[in-house]
Amino acid sequence: MKKILKWLKSPSSDFALFIILLVLLNLAAHNAFLRFDLTSPKSYSLSKASRSIVKNIEQPLNVRVFFADNLPSPYNGVAQYVKDLLVEYKGAANSKFSVNYMDMAKPENEAIAREYGLHQIQIQEVKNNEVGFKQAYMGIVVTYGDSVELLDGITSVDGFEYSLTTKISKMISMADTLEALGSGEKITLTLYTSEELSSFRNQAEDILRQAVASANKKNLDRLEFKVIVPSASEIDELSVKYGLPRLNVQARDGTTVSAVFGTVMEYGEKFTLLPVQIRRVLFGYGVTGLDDVEETIAGALQSLLSKATKIGYVTGHGEVSREATQNPYGQQDVNNAANFEAIISDMYELSELDLAKDEIPVDMRLVIVNGPKSDFAESELYKLDQFIMKGGNVLFFVDGVIPGQQDYYGNVSFAPNEVNIDRLLEKYGVVRGKNLVLDKNCYTQADRQNGKMSLYWVPVLQKNSLSKKNVITNNLGYVIMLMNGSLDVSAAIENKNLRTTVLAKSSADSWTMDKNIILNPNLMVPPAEKDKIKPQNLAVLLEGKFNSAFDSAPELPNDDEADRNQNEGELSKIETDSHLASSVQSGKIIVISSSNVTTAQVMDGNVSGNPIAMLLLNAVDYLNGNEDLCTMRTKGLSLNTLTFKSPAFAKIMQYFNEFGLVVIVALVGLVILKKRNARRKLIDQKYNPDDERRIK
Repeated sequence: MKKILKWLKSPSSDFALFIILLVLLNLAAHNAFLRFDLTSPKSYSLSKASRSIVKNIEQPLNVRVFFADNLPSPYNGVAQYVKDLLVEYKGAANSKFSVNYMDMAKPENEAIAREYGLHQIQIQEVKNNEVGFKQAYMGIVVTYGDSVELLDGITSVDGFEYSLTTKISKMISMADTLEALGSGEKITLTLYTSEELSSFRNQAEDILRQAVASANKKNLDRLEFKVIVPSASEIDELSVKYGLPRLNVQARDGTTVSAVFGTVMEYGEKFTLLPVQIRRVLFGYGVTGLDDVEETIAGALQSLLSKATKIGYVTGHGEVSREATQNPYGQQDVNNAANFEAIISDMYELSELDLAKDEIPVDMRLVIVNGPKSDFAESELYKLDQFIMKGGNVLFFVDGVIPGQQDYYGNVSFAPNEVNIDRLLEKYGVVRGKNLVLDKNCYTQADRQNGKMSLYWVPVLQKNSLSKKNVITNNLGYVIMLMNGSLDVSAAIENKNLRTTVLAKSSADSWTMDKNIILNPNLMVPPAEKDKIKPQNLAVLLEGKFNSAFDSAPELPNDDEADRNQNEGELSKIETDSHLASSVQSGKIIVISSSNVTTAQVMDGNVSGNPIAMLLLNAVDYLNGNEDLCTMRTKGLSLNTLTFKSPAFAKIMQYFNEFGLVVIVALVGLVILKKRNARRKLIDQKYNPDDERRIK
């Protein structure tokens, strides 16, 4: 023992002790490592929502990763990102969360991927100076209890955490709901088909029955399949109740009769209509919607049982319609909010709110006012005002101008939107400009006659025009707006009870137009006064306690007053005053100066890759208290764009990115070499000036 201690104290043990120290440090780092996420949107870190969900899992949840090996760029980066983020999930989760990486070089794992329904994707590969294509799996399978969900074709890192977390959340919610059903309760899938359509019934029945049997394996055997042949007298009732399409069918005796054909999933008072219907095909008529009916049933079940948060959608004042319609020429109308409703439908459900008749439900946190074009009654404005005073949140889309008359040549002129919603907005500190904001930093399109045309009324907002202080916009690279008016929030900024954030504004090369507005770039000339060319606020957020726009509750109409007195009887002398002069708790208001941004003119039904859709969904999440989802959704790394429009400068930046780093390194190397040589000469001159071995 003495020899060992003596050896440890001697210098001869230093190297061995150093090796032992390195081994111990590596073991400690392996079990307690640190990671630093230096990206601006924290793309490699989990949000609070993700951490909370995986930390409180009650049943085993397994994530199987089916990614091919040796993927070419940029897909190898996607695979690494997925792996890194799953490490974060694993670190934040409890013991019931597990991850398995499947070796796709093994044929049995490819067979498992196919059984789950994953598809190979075609990716481009450059090898030996040749461009080729290969098929590869890039998907994830999540299992929770009997539920199975897929994330297939993961070719981009954009929104990966949001997609995975929402999948997990829905699976947990679905499992909890199914388990809460009574032992005898069933969710019914009913095929309604008239006797005259028996040939189509035979075509659909077997496929639907098999699909329900497959769905039952994943959903605790809670589905029940039925086939109902309604009588002629029941057809009208079914058509009205479920929205089943009515068909005119020629009977065997030559007469034309009404018939129905459709599939309805129903539980309690809720139901959803599946897109399984009779349509004209290549040869006559056939049943469509059967090819992917298992996925359709899974989606319908999730929609039926999901506990979506209800949002009030105000109607009755010319607001943008939620219904997708067609114009007289059979083309899809773009002036509706169907796509806006589609992007929020995963978590939220729009519920029409007629303020002339309805009270705002006490459990409703958000009301949307989307593009009113006619005045509100005093009682309607008062309901909105008091909803805000009670801590409610409102999302206003209010246009500065609205379409007016059309001239002989088909040009539409726009007139100021004089809707009296200003009664509320101005009291809260937002003054709406009844104008149109025009911006040189805008969307351009090619025209055969005029060449490249700038659509000044379609501003393209770059990162420096979006707020970096709020999660709604801080990770967005750009946003395309449409037909906005200006917003003045000077009064709101002066209000110490409010926190005001300008979410979006136009560029410094913008101006406003309030007269003779026709959407023709040749008629939109910037004003001569330089002070009128400046940024304009297009979207603002107000948070805090507001003052009511009313001194007292408006008087009820005479007939309502009489009814109230009659119902109160002897107690009619009692007077109540529930008017709130100011907020009892903090609320939030977002004002966006255009309802056109909610239409199909600027967005489709997808959120991914559509910045305006992300902004609107983030706004809805923020007003509903789901701020974490905003950050999670916009974590992608591909939204960063150049903040200038000059093609010449863009080309310079392109060349700089391609060759600039190499040139800089070479220049730095030359400078260092030159300084070394100069230092060497100084040393020689000072300490060895007479050395003739060096060539001078």
